[in-house]
Amino acid sequence: MRRTLGAALILALLATPAAAAASTPTLRGSHRSMIRQNAIARANDFTFVRSPAQVREWVQKGRLLPLPGNDAYRVDGASFPYARPEIRTFVERLSSQYLSGCGEPLVVTSATRPLDRQPRNASELSVHPAGMAVDLRVSGRHDCRAWLENALLALEGKGVLDVTRERRPPHYHVAVFPQAYAKHVAALLADSARKALQARAAAVSLASPPPAARRAAAHPVESSGGEPAWVDALALILTGAIAIGLARRSQRRSG
Repeated sequence: MRRTLGAALILALLATPAAAAASTPTLRGSHRSMIRQNAIARANDFTFVRSPAQVREWVQKGRLLPLPGNDAYRVDGASFPYARPEIRTFVERLSSQYLSGCGEPLVVTSATRPLDRQPRNASELSVHPAGMAVDLRVSGRHDCRAWLENALLALEGKGVLDVTRERRPPHYHVAVFPQAYAKHVAALLADSARKALQARAAAVSLASPPPAARRAAAHPVESSGGEPAWVDALALILTGAIAIGLARRSQRRSG
């Protein structure tokens, strides 16, 4: 409880206007961003797993989910290819968009790492042991690097993750904020559903005649000539329009 309150206080300080101004999306990373990542993990009361045995325990409990890979992403070199549910959703959504955007699969090189398996250069604030970070391979293609960096920086600007381009070894470290990302995805899905309903309603409206037309079709009123009344009315309107047009043309010629 004390740890959660402390983390909440740190997050409140990081949310001040001055802190927000200093947190422009960037690939450079900072000690401030590491503090924020760690504070979010602790505010969510996430456990920092200590050993491979604890990773397996958390997998059995469903707190960590496997990253099996698919057509859009693969896992290469990750000793523990597991992550929290929201982080797996992030990988699946991002990789699908990445494949469409540049034509190659995304590569995950690291996910959950227990504390006793952290590399020597890992920060003590790292959230890999909390299961809320993944490392992504830097593509050899400039267009793919540009696509991925722009996408990650845009998400960082929305406050749903922190991204850092690391140099040794080269990779993108991405810490996803589970609650913020889940809300972001929910809003996107709700917006897509709303637009789909609007499109469907518009299609139905175009396919269905207005009520008055439906009533006329169901109960046609015969005119004296044997045609439905609306046909006579339309003919009258067209005749009037033609007459007006001819009259205007005649006036222009006479002028």
